[in-house]
Amino acid sequence: MALRLNRRNLLKAGAVGGAAAALAGTLPSPAGAAGAAGAAGAPTLGRHNPPGRLVAVFLRGGQDHLSATVPYTDADYYDRRPRIAVPDGAVLDLDGRFGFHPAMTGLHSLYRDRRLSLAVATGNPAGDRSHFFAQDLVEHGDVRIPDDGLGWLGRHLGRTETDDASPFRGLTLGNHVTASLRGHPALGIAAIRSFGLGGASGATTGLGSTYRAGYGHDRPVDMFGRQALDAAEQIATLDAASDPDPLARGFADTAILLEADIGIEAVTVDMGGWDTHAQQGTHDRGEMADLLGTMDAALSDFQADLDRRGLVDVTTVVMTEFGRRVLENGAGGSDHGWGSAMLVMGGAATGGVHGEWRGLSDDATGERGDVPVTTDGRDVLGDLVVDVLGGDPSEVFPGHSWKRVGVTA
Repeated sequence: MALRLNRRNLLKAGAVGGAAAALAGTLPSPAGAAGAAGAAGAPTLGRHNPPGRLVAVFLRGGQDHLSATVPYTDADYYDRRPRIAVPDGAVLDLDGRFGFHPAMTGLHSLYRDRRLSLAVATGNPAGDRSHFFAQDLVEHGDVRIPDDGLGWLGRHLGRTETDDASPFRGLTLGNHVTASLRGHPALGIAAIRSFGLGGASGATTGLGSTYRAGYGHDRPVDMFGRQALDAAEQIATLDAASDPDPLARGFADTAILLEADIGIEAVTVDMGGWDTHAQQGTHDRGEMADLLGTMDAALSDFQADLDRRGLVDVTTVVMTEFGRRVLENGAGGSDHGWGSAMLVMGGAATGGVHGEWRGLSDDATGERGDVPVTTDGRDVLGDLVVDVLGGDPSEVFPGHSWKRVGVTA
């Protein structure tokens, strides 16, 4: 779908007051906010000029790594999963050791074209199995909640800020800015069609000047308010995606926003529903097949959309907070585990399977039966920080010594 720029007379949907609050909510303090925003007044578009742009997709709930990326040559996998294992004859082979679930045909095609990299046995060294805490650790890029409260993307954006930076450098496709962007004045946009003044009714006459008059001071909240109004006016020129499915529409909107060239450097997107404690189903039907089919369609369609638009500088990373235990449980599902996998698609992806795999024997999986983590997830993200965002992993992940994984170049 080609992007057509049309200046609309009225802004549509959403609430700029909420956008201003979202901007303020991503900052650690008013003092820090003022420093990040620069001088008072409406910001103008500027560029950090990174090598590329990043879309970070978070699979909330702890995706079952062993159903998505199947170690189909490991007999221990089949011994421990008599009901939910993916048969070796159904696996979409990757490298002779691993294969994708049969529902992941689109991503498999990208892998064969060396446009998708895979890092196995990834995770956070803290090994926490609480969804909320483990998600926080991933998004902060740390083994504990840092004192400054910054997210890894927020930390990068803050350290590369310029006086004329675009208000769109960091975006979340959703109502609430994700923790990974915390510490930088990022925007939350649930959908292009619902971002602006006056709500979905489009009753916006006179609201713009009224709001702008109310943000006439030099306080951080006023600066954020004016920035949100400027953002709404620019977003209103774009043709919104119309797909009735929220996930497909979100990725389509992301492609539209990236093509608009308004200074976006990092976008975060959430996909939920991965806490599969019971009835995952078989390889050809059930909850896991449905989840992976939906994910595959969303991601491969998104990459196809980027390709149609000629957006070759966009790289997508897919992550989750932790993997699942190797042994299937009595309810036909899988419980919270440790090691997982990360996907890198498009843009700077090198292709291939990366990371050390120690197998699923009792000695390897330990007392709890976990996939052992051999690659720190921050190292995968560090590749992206350098090759896509043009940043310094030592600044983005304080206290961590980055080791290149090779998922990007």
